[in-house]
Amino acid sequence: MLRTQLDWPHPSSDGLAEYSIHTSDVHPRDRFQYWYESSRRVLGPYENRPDQRAGFEGDLRFLPVPGMSLIIFRCNGMRAWRTERQANIFGDLVHIIMPLTGTVKLRQDGREAELHTGDICLSDAGRASTFIQSPHARCLVVEFQRRECEARLGPLSRWTARRIDGNQGGGALASAFARLLPDQISFISTQAQPEIARQFLDLVALAVKEMEGVAFAHSSARLASLMRLKAVVESNLTNSNVTCEELATAAGISVRYANQLLDAEQISLQRLLFSQRIEKCQAALADPAQAHRQISDIAYSWGFGDVSHFGRLFKAMTGMTPREYRKLNILGR
Repeated sequence: MLRTQLDWPHPSSDGLAEYSIHTSDVHPRDRFQYWYESSRRVLGPYENRPDQRAGFEGDLRFLPVPGMSLIIFRCNGMRAWRTERQANIFGDLVHIIMPLTGTVKLRQDGREAELHTGDICLSDAGRASTFIQSPHARCLVVEFQRRECEARLGPLSRWTARRIDGNQGGGALASAFARLLPDQISFISTQAQPEIARQFLDLVALAVKEMEGVAFAHSSARLASLMRLKAVVESNLTNSNVTCEELATAAGISVRYANQLLDAEQISLQRLLFSQRIEKCQAALADPAQAHRQISDIAYSWGFGDVSHFGRLFKAMTGMTPREYRKLNILGR
């Protein structure tokens, strides 16, 4: 039985692990219904009209990684759409769509983008949209948190359903990067995966702004400062003595301006530093190869000078103590 809209798990929820769908092992008469019900576990509630219900074929892979989720799917043609009511539960998500083969069309906010192999466009998952997939097209969707996208692009309604040429300029760089993600991301360490996500999103943001030319010179300068600031923070995570003033100075800006740049992400410079350190500690605590390390050793190695402060901050950000988190992620496997 299909569940109601409110029963669906959040597509990017931590509880949803890697997930695959293949219709080849299903009786032909049941394939579309199997696809429709199973894909909604990842994609959430949506409507779907296949080109060939009787001869439907499809496969899907969902791969959640820190900082983003990857959805790769193929079918022999369909028209899918999400109503405003259905989209409401996706308000904090943005999709970056790219055909790996074939053609897809996206309609949203009064625009239509026709995408050929390698092209890219943005879709606001929290707004009604229509997606049309050509027969046997294979598509990659990279899912990000809205705050990460708006920090780089501002309000998203300006950018949805606008084709980014995947054959030249910034679009070609972002497209080439995206093609590598499904096959290569599993070879990247858990600690490095969030940085890979940020780098890809930065490339997409630059490609989007490139469409506007000089009109975004000021925004591009802000983005460059933001990228530089985040790189400085990343390189100082193990430095327990670093101050916000030193981080900002190293990025060539003031602390006040640094906080203004980060305001769109609803985070301060100090909070960014602590949250990234906590992310690194989470990865270490969930790593079976580091199960022998003391929790205090992990905290000290990622720049925390006070274990009690680390414990309080960790629980505030994750809802669990470091010990509980390690037990759930290692012993609970």
